[in-house]
Amino acid sequence: MLIAFTAYGKFSFINMPLNYDILLLVTSAIAASVTIFIAFGFLDRMHRRSGEVASLMPFSITLAVGTAVFANHFIIMLSANLGAPNHLPLDMLYAWLFSVGIGACFVYVTTALAPRLHHVLIGGIVCGICDLGLFYASHAAIHGAPAITLNPAMAFIATITSMVVISLALLLFQWVRTYSGSNRLLMRGVISVVVALGVISIHFVFQPVFSNAAFGAIAQNIAPTNLKVTAVAIALGMICLFLMAFTFVLFYEKHGKKLFNFSLFHATSHVEPDQDSLQDSLTKLPNRRAFELQLILAKKRCTRSGKSFALAYIDLDYFKPVNDNYGHHVGDAVLEITAERLNTAVRGCDFVARIGGDEFVAIIEEIEKEEDVKPIAERIVNAMKEAYFIDHLNIELSCSLGLAIYPKDSDVDKLLVCADAAMYKAKAEGKNQYKFYDTEIETANDMMINMQSELCLALERNEFSIVYLPKIDCNTLTAVGAEALIRWNHPTKGEVLPNDFLPAAEHFGLIQEINDWVMDECCNMLINAREANLDLNISINLSSHQFRDPNLVNIIIKKIQDADLSASNISFEIKETTAINNQKQFKSLLDKFKKAGIKVILDDFGLLPVSLTYLLDLNIDEVKIDKSFIAMINKDSGAHALIDAVFKLTHALGFKVTAEGIEDEAQQEAIIDLGCDYMQGYLFSKPIKETKLFDLYRKLQFKQLQIDFSNPPKKIKKS
Repeated sequence: MLIAFTAYGKFSFINMPLNYDILLLVTSAIAASVTIFIAFGFLDRMHRRSGEVASLMPFSITLAVGTAVFANHFIIMLSANLGAPNHLPLDMLYAWLFSVGIGACFVYVTTALAPRLHHVLIGGIVCGICDLGLFYASHAAIHGAPAITLNPAMAFIATITSMVVISLALLLFQWVRTYSGSNRLLMRGVISVVVALGVISIHFVFQPVFSNAAFGAIAQNIAPTNLKVTAVAIALGMICLFLMAFTFVLFYEKHGKKLFNFSLFHATSHVEPDQDSLQDSLTKLPNRRAFELQLILAKKRCTRSGKSFALAYIDLDYFKPVNDNYGHHVGDAVLEITAERLNTAVRGCDFVARIGGDEFVAIIEEIEKEEDVKPIAERIVNAMKEAYFIDHLNIELSCSLGLAIYPKDSDVDKLLVCADAAMYKAKAEGKNQYKFYDTEIETANDMMINMQSELCLALERNEFSIVYLPKIDCNTLTAVGAEALIRWNHPTKGEVLPNDFLPAAEHFGLIQEINDWVMDECCNMLINAREANLDLNISINLSSHQFRDPNLVNIIIKKIQDADLSASNISFEIKETTAINNQKQFKSLLDKFKKAGIKVILDDFGLLPVSLTYLLDLNIDEVKIDKSFIAMINKDSGAHALIDAVFKLTHALGFKVTAEGIEDEAQQEAIIDLGCDYMQGYLFSKPIKETKLFDLYRKLQFKQLQIDFSNPPKKIKKS
């Protein structure tokens, strides 16, 4: 493209029928560069905001960018000496609306923090069409629509050129927005100038599209072919300019000083296609190995900049039932959508990876205090609460999120452990929330890590044992069974109750081995009882981990068959909270137990509100009334009436009823008067070993229950 400068500060393109005012063009270039540079800052601020302000910012940025495009466009039109707008104001409004359309495309692509290729292509196509409309409306505003004729071939070339150039510009813009090196402002400035030159050159390509009185005299002397050749030359030149910019970016990434984290679309999700070892095959996110490498780079950037970064550990709540109930293909779809939502929730300079199962991590850089992370954490938690629509299914999940900050909380070697501990705290306190790592969690985490090693040793040293809490028939006052309860006989702490170690066992993946051991011990006890001519029924508590196992019933049936036992001798207790949170899975599990002839007991009944419809659908055999109700039976008339109503309701539905926590004769008499079926409590016996259970069972089978109240238990321990 040869440019001939005149002595009057104007220049003209060879074969182009216009003279341009160089001062106005330079002004336009500077204005466009500054506008693009400022847009980076607006987007950064938007991604750090939350709430109502964040929802309004995309609209505000769209209007600001659109108006800037509109103003810059007319500066260039004036530099071409085409005259000032003097026709219908409506044409000016149309031109402004097309400019706003370009601004909307810009916001559409750049605010999608994990834009795919189709985002960029759609943005480029719509911008190209809006460009054509903008030029037509602006020419109509200057010369009047009747005076304008359009060259279809040149319109096609110019629109395609605009689409390509704008798509490349959006890619460059997205790359530099994710740039996190020390020369960040310089790189933004360079790309701002390159994009601004592309915007100006699009005007040159569009000029041969329209013919009007301003071109009349020259158009008679210049062949249309020459106009097309010139426009095509400009188009190819601009595309080459952008390709050169991309070449520079790629070269700088490979051979530069590695001052930034490069990603063509988004730093969180990009892994080079030939780096399969660093990419999760399902979600296309970086995997654990890539995360570990990125963590080291984040530490180096943090050391160089003097700022901090946060590590977010994200775990989906109730994901396992999705796989169990709907199949792994639905679970995989959930994980893919989750990856997209995480990419959208974080900022452009952040990094997201999948490190296993339903566990994700995010490295949130360039922060100075916890408050900088909260908007991002809130966006992540809120994003996971949105319904997943997959194969006509409406799946509702949530996530628990733990945050640890480097270097305040830990070095990078233990940062993941700290974030995991904070996530575990969020899960323990109700899920669907985020927690920062703090001194309380640190203390609990140290205890958890210590307990992990102690639990492993306990399994090796056989430090666990089973005790049994007898179940008494309210009518005959004879023993009809017992509830199996696990105890940890710690070498220094003494007897440890299950609530104090089972959560840690589940967290560290030891719960399955413990559950299998409990089942084996109970089967061995029933074999011993059979050899002693005792017909016992043992109930075993199911953990939430077992509840989620789709092969649970098959595993139980096999153990019963291997021990040559009857299914009628074993029943299983499931806590009401677990059943309510997983109703569909619970009903499916009940059907399997019923087909196998195994009884199911709903434990801690009454602690949660349930509908009558839910109770009608339950295919259970028995409910256990929580001991908190029994404790109030003789102290509050309302509690007495409520328990009476519960007993009548459960009996009407065909369920047996067991009252837990019977401590004295008054409570015993009250529940018997109300028609309770079975009872448990320290009034009859504490949890006892196998041999004592056999002795008690023989005693109660042959005579009425004799209770010694001379030394009753003073404290009821939670089993």
